[in-house]
Amino acid sequence: MRTLLYFRLNDIATAKLAQARLGELAATSERVTGPWFGQRDRQPVEELPRIEIGQTTYREEAAIAGLFAGAVFSALAVFRYGVSAEAGTMFMATVGAAALGAVIGWWIGGLVGVRIGRFALGRKSTQLAPGQFLMVASTDSKSKESVKRMVNELGGVSIDEHSDLMPNFRWV
Repeated sequence: MRTLLYFRLNDIATAKLAQARLGELAATSERVTGPWFGQRDRQPVEELPRIEIGQTTYREEAAIAGLFAGAVFSALAVFRYGVSAEAGTMFMATVGAAALGAVIGWWIGGLVGVRIGRFALGRKSTQLAPGQFLMVASTDSKSKESVKRMVNELGGVSIDEHSDLMPNFRWV
């Protein structure tokens, strides 16, 4: 399972050093991706990778919930209101409707989830002083402590962490 780690960094030199160190760490057995950087109110940092919207909102969680809700709702609608000519036709219609409902539910869930920010993280990122940066790094659960320790040695402060529901589940 992947874990998103959130850090507060004090200057751009520390941010570039953290990016270089995490790049070195990614080449080892530690599975680290990122880091991504942002300032107050999700503003990008010059010359550094920008934070993706899904890393600071509940987009993926809402999309997964929408996927299941859409599949169940559409399958029940076809089962309830569909014409049962024969069992095979009804089964295929129910499966097709469930697949279509899952895709539509996933899409709507993602649209709704992107509007719901991680409130604790949003509150902490608005408290950043001018010149401070928010850094997000993704790692597997086994190596998150070593990443935290490495960034803390550089002067970064760990402010939050979030475990993903599914490994490597990110929208492009």
